[in-house]
Amino acid sequence: MPKTKTSLTPSEYAILGLIRERPTYGYELKKQLRQLERVCPIEPAMVYAILRSLAGFELIDGTVDDSSQPPKSVYTVTEEGDAQFQRWLRRPVGRIRETRLDFLIKLYFALREDHALARQILAAQLEAMRDYAAAIERERDDLGADADDFDRIVTESRLSAARITLEWLEKSLEDLSGRRTTSGRRAAKTSV
Repeated sequence: MPKTKTSLTPSEYAILGLIRERPTYGYELKKQLRQLERVCPIEPAMVYAILRSLAGFELIDGTVDDSSQPPKSVYTVTEEGDAQFQRWLRRPVGRIRETRLDFLIKLYFALREDHALARQILAAQLEAMRDYAAAIERERDDLGADADDFDRIVTESRLSAARITLEWLEKSLEDLSGRRTTSGRRAAKTSV
């Protein structure tokens, strides 16, 4: 019977996503994680602990490949692992601090899979962030005249962060919709 856990960590989702792309083994995962280290640094020793955790939740399977020396465990994602990853990928994050880690990991995998999916994820996150900012604005408006200075400062800080995040998400969606080429120039749009 698999272990139960309410949610995986961003590091676990990053490794699950890499395995989902293609069967792989621990050492190869360490190399693949270099692409994500600016967003999600994972110590090499943690890779194997995360693999054991994912296997314990029956989200991945490991089979021993005896054709190489020393033998290696090759990991593949299970049907449940793929389903859980897909649900996580498409669910917007609920907190601003999660945009710096969870959301960027989601965007990484969405961009590798399909730019249309990445735009959908960005649009959904933008909508969630608009709702978040609106809630903070209501909270600010509900502060009474007797609210202390600290409450006002904290609320304005949260609202400022939400607005900056909204601006970044809007720009990212715009940039992705008008995709830039690898040299940094906008891709030519064809008109019919």
